[in-house]
Amino acid sequence: MLKKILKWILIVFVGLLALGLIIDATKSPEEKAADAAAREAQKAESEQERLEAKAAEQAAKAEKARAELASLPSYTSRDLARAYDANTVAADQTFKGKKFKVTGIVRDINTDFMGNPYVTLRGGVNEFMEPQFSFDKDYANQLANLRQGMEVTLVCVGKGDIAKTPMSEDCILL
Repeated sequence: MLKKILKWILIVFVGLLALGLIIDATKSPEEKAADAAAREAQKAESEQERLEAKAAEQAAKAEKARAELASLPSYTSRDLARAYDANTVAADQTFKGKKFKVTGIVRDINTDFMGNPYVTLRGGVNEFMEPQFSFDKDYANQLANLRQGMEVTLVCVGKGDIAKTPMSEDCILL
């Protein structure tokens, strides 16, 4: 009994397949062209919808980034240096591991022993204790355009201090 049912299902399937091929073969070139155009239009429409969805997603990400940037606390390099000079423990609670914006005048553009670029900004207690802001190597081209004496705003994550010199990492140049 089961074999007969499977046999009939197979016969019906093959018959429908043959019918589809016959109908397709009897279409005029204009009908085939119209079908192809309809498929292309549907494909273009779905691609357009995908692009619009991607653009909307990128706009939402950009808006979120702008909102996050606007909500970050802002400091000057002098604020940072004074905070660490006055009380390292309190300064660490404010800055260490936290993202913030900092504005200051470029004192030096350099690389560390591993070749990672960093910038020091004026505002330290003395010229040997200027706050340092390290960047990923990918930012080297942007930092190459900086000059001593320029005012810059950075977004960084506080790293603490070394001998009262404020250190920050993962910086980006605004």
